[in-house]
Order: sequence, then C-alpha cells, then structure tokens
Amino acid sequence: MKSDIDCDLSLYAEEFTVGRGQTSCLLIHGLGGGPIQMRELAETLAPLGITTRGILLPGHCGSCEDLEAISSEDWYKKVEEEYLKLKRQHENVAVVGFSLGALLALKLAVNNPVKKVVVMGAPIFIIRRYLPVRGLIKLCGSFLRKIRVTTGNWPISTEVFSGFLRLPTYSHFPIASLLALTNLTDTIRCELHRIRSPILIIHSKRDSAASPSSANYISKYVGSDEKKLLWLKESHHLVMHDKEKETVFEVTREFLLA
Repeated sequence: MKSDIDCDLSLYAEEFTVGRGQTSCLLIHGLGGGPIQMRELAETLAPLGITTRGILLPGHCGSCEDLEAISSEDWYKKVEEEYLKLKRQHENVAVVGFSLGALLALKLAVNNPVKKVVVMGAPIFIIRRYLPVRGLIKLCGSFLRKIRVTTGNWPISTEVFSGFLRLPTYSHFPIASLLALTNLTDTIRCELHRIRSPILIIHSKRDSAASPSSANYISKYVGSDEKKLLWLKESHHLVMHDKEKETVFEVTREFLLA
C-alpha cells in the first residue's frame, strides 16, 4: 500500500475493476476527480458479490488544457461505452455517480435500462436554484479561459492508496468545462421523467456546490416508481469523503442489494 503522495495523477487516473459477481456497478467520478475518488466505495461493494468498474472521464487527471478540449458528449460517450461492456457480461448493471458523474448517470438511465441508479450531489442547480449560473460563466468567459477553484485534502483508505486525496486535482476549471456541465444540467432537467429505474438520491443540506434543491427537483420529477432521498446534515459536497461517508456507503449497499 502506498503512502501519502503529492497528487500523483497517474494513481488518480487508474481505472479499476474490483470484485466478481453477477451484478455489476459502474462508478462515475466528479469534475476534477478521477476513478480513485470512487475506489473506497467500490471496495465496500465488492465483498457483497458486486463487480464494480471505476472509469476515467475524458480530459481528467491531466492538464487544464486537456479538460478544456473535452465536451459533455465526450464524457457521455465514455460512460455509455463502459455500460455496454458491462451489460455484455452481466445481466444487471447499476450505476453510481457523484456530481458531474451523477448527471452522467442520470443521462445513462434516460437512454438505457439501468438496473438501479445512485446519484450523489447531483448539480441540477449549481450553487443556488435561481442563480443565473450559465450567464455568469459566459460573462467570465468573455475575459477569462479558466476560473480558480478551491482544492482540499480528503482522507481515503483503499487497497492501492492510503492517505489524502487532493480534490479537485486542478487548481483551475476551464470555462468551456463549466459550460459543458451546465449543458448537461439543462438536458437532464428536461429528461428526468423518462427515467424508470429505481433511484437513490443522496445530498447534503450543506452542499454549497450543488444546490440542495437539486435533490428535491430530481425526486419530484424523475419518472421512477421506486425512489429514495437521503439527506445528510454534516457533510459538504464531497459526501464520499466527509463525516457521513459510512452512512453513504451503508445506504448505497442496502439499496443496490435490495
């Protein structure tokens, strides 16, 4: 097991398949993250007979310029390709997504018969519901190519790495990437009614990146007959690494196994 590193992006970027079982689960990380962001959750699912697949979204774990060149269609193409690979090997394929990954998980469920969907910190509304985020991003884009973001160190303990992750891995987000994110939110809001898969929505009331109203919106408009909303009270946006992560893992396990 490796010890603390100073953001070794090769480790952050490594895709993985953990566990062996008839049921499989696709894990999708957030903007500025990587597969390792979902590794701890994967290792709690694997002993339960769930094959977990953690993927790297295009443009991530490289340079800011790499991310800038990628569109939301590129992200979704990767997700659907990985889903179809799992579907050829497993009868039941679930999907778990965080933040950007949650939006992509929802889009996947719109277009495919996903067995179950778990979304964490889905930014249907960024920061605040009625904040004109797209307009503000476009305004910034008229004189900036990228915006500085706050990074933090988050504890993680897995078979491949134990220590602290720097998330996001970037010090800046490209304006183009933020616009791609808002394109996804606009699309998903219009298509939620088409989702029929059972869904678990996990969100923190203290989330300052994805407005908590996002969770209420998904719960209200998603077409699923079976839906569950878990509110967290002590966490912020990165719910898989924050104070209530064990609750997040436990409820996710119970939902996927039910």
